Amino acid sequence: MKYPTFKESHKRSITRSVVWRIIGVLVLALITYLVTRQWITTTLITVCHHGTFVFVYYFHERFWMRCKWLRNSKWKPIARVFTYEVILGNAILALISYLFTGNLQQMSLITFIYIGNKYWLYYFYDWVWSKMKWQTKL
Repeated sequence: MKYPTFKESHKRSITRSVVWRIIGVLVLALITYLVTRQWITTTLITVCHHGTFVFVYYFHERFWMRCKWLRNSKWKPIARVFTYEVILGNAILALISYLFTGNLQQMSLITFIYIGNKYWLYYFYDWVWSKMKWQTKL
């Protein structure tokens, strides 16, 4: 995927963050409920995780916007999904899931199913936003 050269506004970054959170909330709530069958645990994990990731996603986007060495690289989407989902996503979701379930098996199922599905969702989401004309060209 080739990225256009543009200066991303704070408004666009915030909008991307909010839309991504809505998608993530729905996916995580579904997976957590299917694993735990408990609405309270599902709500606690989903709200805590996504409350944290509103900020994580915003700073992640701003960081990658400044990475000039990968600006037009075909590896940029892979590097972005790896840092966001593999490093940040696994660690934070696993911790939150364990805190609310106290169960390593449920923590693992929630984390791996959610993160595994978010790989392809993130790549697709990034591709869709790269096609949008809501940007200021350099």
